[in-house]
Amino acid sequence: MLDAAAELFLAQGYGRTTLDQVSERARTGKSSLYGRYGSKEKLFAAVVTRSINDMFADLVAVPSERDRKDRLRHLGLDLVRVLLTNRCVSLMRIVAAEAATFPELATLGYRMSFEGSARVVARTLADGDDEAKVERMLPVACRFVELALQPIAFQATFGRPMDELLAKAPRDVEDAITLLIATGRLSDA
Repeated sequence: MLDAAAELFLAQGYGRTTLDQVSERARTGKSSLYGRYGSKEKLFAAVVTRSINDMFADLVAVPSERDRKDRLRHLGLDLVRVLLTNRCVSLMRIVAAEAATFPELATLGYRMSFEGSARVVARTLADGDDEAKVERMLPVACRFVELALQPIAFQATFGRPMDELLAKAPRDVEDAITLLIATGRLSDA
């Protein structure tokens, strides 16, 4: 059901997609669809949630033998590549377009994406899953996401060509790292 719904939302947008279409594409009854999700909004929220979770599942761990700055650079560029997939940008655009109608969904999508990105960055900076180290690195990770990833996501959402964003991403990631080091938030070790 979620695959069918995602295909339709991405192809037609939220407004033009109906639960009848999703039911037909998923080859399931409308009662099953309503029983599981209850409404188009809840179905869309499930599609967005799964898409964000899938985004983080595609990331590969950065080798721990690299220094912190190199691990952050590597992960930052991987996050940009995942963020700038057609599917991800299309979902960001749909969520942005529906934000006035469904502000809770827009907030959920933003929060999940931001917090997920920050957690991945914090784990990379902490060099593992030691929760105390990850928590200590979380403020630095949040700032990195704000500096390096959010501007790219914003530009992609509003139509800047992805090839341009990918070309400038190494400089943006490097600038964010340099700023974090210069402000004392990140050691260059």
